[in-house]
Amino acid sequence: MSDDRPFDRGLQPERTLLAWRRTALAIAVGSVLGARLAFPVLGALAVVIGLLGAATALAAYTAASVRYRRAHLALVAGEPLPGGALPLAALAAAAALIGVAALGYVLALAGGGRSL
Repeated sequence: MSDDRPFDRGLQPERTLLAWRRTALAIAVGSVLGARLAFPVLGALAVVIGLLGAATALAAYTAASVRYRRAHLALVAGEPLPGGALPLAALAAAAALIGVAALGYVLALAGGGRSL
């Protein structure tokens, strides 16, 4: 039988998980809204970039949950904490996709002569 209670009084692993989840959700929402706003200028490319950003944020959300569970089990068992930076890499990729979409949007506006 495993002990599923929080490991410590400060709940640092739980707060870290919540922070990763909030960040992943913010990236997903930003990707989808960015795609919506950029669609008239970039067309299907905006949709592809938005979906890629949202999918990457979902991967980070899932990886953060898995990492929390592993860390919780390691702390309860008194073992070393697991390593890995998949959530960080996934969110960095999603942020880069949003940046590429924003740059493409600005360049498309500048090239088309339209104004906001």
